Amino acid sequence: MTDIHPSDTTPLLGHQQQGDQTTKKLGKRERLLNMSPLQSFLILLCLVVVSFTSLYLLLQWMLPKDVPEDQKDWIKFPRSYEDVQHLSIVLSGYVVEHYYEVMACFIVTYLTLQAFAIPGSMMLSVLGGALFKFWVGFVVVSVSATVGALFCYFISYYIGHPIVEKYLSERIAKLKAKIDAKRNTLFFYFAFLRVTPLIPNWFMNVASPHLGIPVHIFFFGTYVGVVPNTIVSVQVGVALAKLASPEGITLLTPENIIMTIVVCACLILPILWNRHQAKKELLKQDPEAAHERE
Repeated sequence: MTDIHPSDTTPLLGHQQQGDQTTKKLGKRERLLNMSPLQSFLILLCLVVVSFTSLYLLLQWMLPKDVPEDQKDWIKFPRSYEDVQHLSIVLSGYVVEHYYEVMACFIVTYLTLQAFAIPGSMMLSVLGGALFKFWVGFVVVSVSATVGALFCYFISYYIGHPIVEKYLSERIAKLKAKIDAKRNTLFFYFAFLRVTPLIPNWFMNVASPHLGIPVHIFFFGTYVGVVPNTIVSVQVGVALAKLASPEGITLLTPENIIMTIVVCACLILPILWNRHQAKKELLKQDPEAAHERE
């Protein structure tokens, strides 16, 4: 059986594959790569329309319908702490008898937003804390955020490549140079980028498959990266559910800032250690070259 060496060497296809079935898969991938940006946009648009129509129908079917007149305006996507508090009040009684239905709606909504890199996940994370309390909310939000980001990774890889190539290639090229320099500690560097606000999360989700970041590093690095923000957001949601008014709620408490700094330090220390060891090794082999690099 003949080995097949795909021309696309991105992580998902960067290894040798065999057989007629693999050949067909590569043919589909090549056709997707040859799409124009307009074709890619139209496919993405259809996917968005189908996904959000399905989400709307799911929410209409599973969420409560007998809502008091004075609370009907509260049933909307939360964009502020006040919206979160109002929506949690509407769902507080319903969630007691329909716990898993509400959780399913929450997870599908979160996945849909993350898959298409649509803003709004922070307030949804706060709502998770208000509805499900801390530990369940933390698990649901962190897993949903990670899996949703993985969906975005695959959508960008298989469908969004022509758009990324046309509009984001320059930004990706600059970031790829930094990523390539950290290949020995890629997991820690990638997780560090997810924790810090240096690069927007939506851009990392879209760009990662084109930066040569393997799926397993993307998945686990994203999970580690979302943990600090998830803890903070869920804590705020738990507090909102107990307060009479959302005024005075803030994410930037001393505890939250210290926790984020500690997580960032834990992720950057292996990078610095690896750099130090590489410099020592180079100094042993070629002292002059080591001094030139400094």
